[in-house]
Amino acid sequence: MKAFPILLSALLLAACGKSEAPAEPAQNAAEAAPKPAFKVKYIDNNAIAGLDLGQSSEGKTNDGKKQISYLINGLSEQNVIQLIGNHPNDLEVISGKCMETGDKGEPLGWTENGKCHALFAKLVGNIAEDGGKLTSYLLSHAALQPYQAGKSGYAAVQNGRYILELDSEGMFYFRRRHY
Repeated sequence: MKAFPILLSALLLAACGKSEAPAEPAQNAAEAAPKPAFKVKYIDNNAIAGLDLGQSSEGKTNDGKKQISYLINGLSEQNVIQLIGNHPNDLEVISGKCMETGDKGEPLGWTENGKCHALFAKLVGNIAEDGGKLTSYLLSHAALQPYQAGKSGYAAVQNGRYILELDSEGMFYFRRRHY
């Protein structure tokens, strides 16, 4: 009879042991957000160098900050990039809205090498190392490539100082993190 509790204890300990099958990671390594290496020390108009933009117009945000807006050439007036901040050599944020549309005005997302894709890829290349990898990650996780109508998506990459965000509506932000 004394062997039964010992045998039962051995079985319980064996059942609690490690599995031979490796545990699955919470996320696939390919889906893990890349860690950006931003090339800029400050956010300024160098980030938009070489982008296909129209004339600028100046205004103020609702909270009184200086705002310079640029229409994106070849797209409707809703497609714009804005530089926001009172110090031109140290802006708070560069924001943008870009969405390609079909003949009936329906959103098409950001087609491969289309106007929005090319503009965003150039912006990311201006501000970060490995811009192609960051752009691909953000586009796929924001549900812009392939575009999925009605699906909400958001993606962001960040380091200690800056964050780069993109959503399924074509809104993007490059900004300083708030601590």
